[in-house]
Amino acid sequence: MNNDCPFCDRTKVKERIVWEDDSFYIIATLGQISNGGYVLLVPKNHVSCLGAMTKSEIELLETLRQKIGSAISKEYGVAPGIIFEHGIVGQTVKHAHLHFIPENSDITARILKDFPDSEISIVSSLNELQNLYTQKQEPYLLWKDSGARFNVCWNPPAPSQYLRIVVAETVGRPERASWRNMDPELDKKLWTETVVRLPRFL
Repeated sequence: MNNDCPFCDRTKVKERIVWEDDSFYIIATLGQISNGGYVLLVPKNHVSCLGAMTKSEIELLETLRQKIGSAISKEYGVAPGIIFEHGIVGQTVKHAHLHFIPENSDITARILKDFPDSEISIVSSLNELQNLYTQKQEPYLLWKDSGARFNVCWNPPAPSQYLRIVVAETVGRPERASWRNMDPELDKKLWTETVVRLPRFL
């Protein structure tokens, strides 16, 4: 636990909790790029990125990832949607969290164009990510769009909130790229609706 981390202090996220157990939160994020349904899967244990989690934690997370994908598909009619993590690169909160956005869009081409010199790995599961991170110990960007597998870009020179920016621009809502700058009234409306709508499927 880190006393300075907003994800380690339940009081800072309690209004936005969609679901939780002893190990994880599902939280409606601040800065809803989509029109609701954008959530974070956050381990309660303070860890820097998904790759740094233990194998048992990753196995639990994989189960929840499938559950969230199914819930978003049922409630928002979008599957598989966009999933990503700033694996230390571009993080604004230095605590692992996996983003789920109910939008269908190809962000891979843009990322490959932006970082042509970075090494890319393709992994079929987050267990594979954990194995690679254990070997490499490098920052990364992780994402999955319409494809069946995850992509990992190792140590790219990405700015803060890079993947949020790419998603927001790709889906035609660039003004929502930064969660800090989004219209707070609209954002609260969208994340409040998410907290109400998603739990029945989790």
